[in-house]
Amino acid sequence: MAEASFSIKGNGVLRVRLEPTDITGMGGPTYPQLIVGLKLQLLPLGQINYTLLRIGGTIYVSNENDVLATVEHPPMAEESSPQPYYRPLNLTVPLTVMQIKHIEELRGGNNLSFLLTLTGLVALKPNNEFERLQDAPLQVSIPRSHWIDAALKVWKISDLRLLEIDFPRDARKEMATARERLGRAEELYRTGDYPQVLTQLRSAFTALAECYSVKEIDRSTWEQMLIHTHASVRDKLLDSFYYFRNFLHVGPHEPLPTTQIPTPISRHDARFALIVSHAIFEYFSSENWPGI
Repeated sequence: MAEASFSIKGNGVLRVRLEPTDITGMGGPTYPQLIVGLKLQLLPLGQINYTLLRIGGTIYVSNENDVLATVEHPPMAEESSPQPYYRPLNLTVPLTVMQIKHIEELRGGNNLSFLLTLTGLVALKPNNEFERLQDAPLQVSIPRSHWIDAALKVWKISDLRLLEIDFPRDARKEMATARERLGRAEELYRTGDYPQVLTQLRSAFTALAECYSVKEIDRSTWEQMLIHTHASVRDKLLDSFYYFRNFLHVGPHEPLPTTQIPTPISRHDARFALIVSHAIFEYFSSENWPGI
């Protein structure tokens, strides 16, 4: 939890509180919004009461100096009160897909470091004065599990799904399994478990192999799938698919031998594997998976 105070006439009587779990997502992939759930305590300044007229802020992510977004709450009239209760106030921050992708690049599969610098304006009574509130920083670390469940899943956005995969309409159970494993690979990517991303992608292709009555996709299976492709193109694709399939075997096999040291897999490695896997499924979906 983060807390800060706004000073009014040199006294910190207006307090702001922000819980990491009060930062959530709303909307969908076409209009994603970030909801920042603040809690305000507006104590009077001795005999002087005041009205909070505006509050806004600037958002930074992961100690980056560049501003991610700015936000301004609609006009308000929140009166001070001697009762020390906290009243809720939600800030709604419209985001773009590119901003969300940038957040994910900075987060790198870890918790999200989030800084909100607030400012505001109050009217003092009975003086009929206005006072601008100086910046109040609120910095929280949002657990990655909360960020994934309460924001990314709400927005239905993957930071790398560049192609929509059109699976065959016959709803084969093998295809459903492959789609489920591709989705699981994306979840592992968001949580930063990059070696297991490759493992899940490999298992997605294994589910596809079962459609062709084989345990693993080999060169002959690829040839069946590329039966309608021009020969000169088919040869090149066969080579590329074969080597990419070998690349996925860098991901851990369970159980790992005790003497084997897991190969380090970076975020970029996992991202590459996801994009290529999606592209391969997209390529064959357009052909209705020939040979099945």
